[in-house]
Amino acid sequence: MWIKERSANSTNSNPQFLLCCESGKVRLPNLPATPPELEVLLTSKESSAVKFRDQLRMYNSVLAFTSLGAKIDESVTGGPGPYSFRIQGELYHRIGSLCPAKGQRPQFAQLYIHDTEREHQNRHVVMPSLDPTTLDQLLAMMYNINPYVEVFKMARDMMATEGPPMDLKLRLIACRTKDVRRYNVPTADEVAALMVGDLKKGP
Repeated sequence: MWIKERSANSTNSNPQFLLCCESGKVRLPNLPATPPELEVLLTSKESSAVKFRDQLRMYNSVLAFTSLGAKIDESVTGGPGPYSFRIQGELYHRIGSLCPAKGQRPQFAQLYIHDTEREHQNRHVVMPSLDPTTLDQLLAMMYNINPYVEVFKMARDMMATEGPPMDLKLRLIACRTKDVRRYNVPTADEVAALMVGDLKKGP
């Protein structure tokens, strides 16, 4: 809620809300600290950081594991007034196969597995207008802090060791708390991967 939505008897320094949080009895934990390299890009006045913020959605897309899936209501777009984005039904994410089809460029999660010796170049091909130095910095950050990257690295190493063709499926399994009303932030010890298929070579 916004600070101005606090109850009339509370202050800015100790706000209480009647519409949520049980009048201040529930206190949410602070968000995790922003990685230093990302903090600089989000707050610095340097030209590279300003350009990063202008192209934030493009950087997010080129580093994402999944694409957006939804039934979009086109009747509210393209008209006068502020841009509106409305969906019908459920919002979900598409992850696709682990490897691109023959003749197609890798995208989304495939970029973390396919042709990783040229992973940086492959991402630059997808989004050529992005700054290569900033993109490489963000990619290094993902490898350092994102637990899902570790799971995809395991799949990549298996494929590199066994060699194609191989029947490999990856399923992400994350623990949830008893509070089903919210999604929980995954941590390294909460994320597991189940590789389905016989990884042994034939005789």
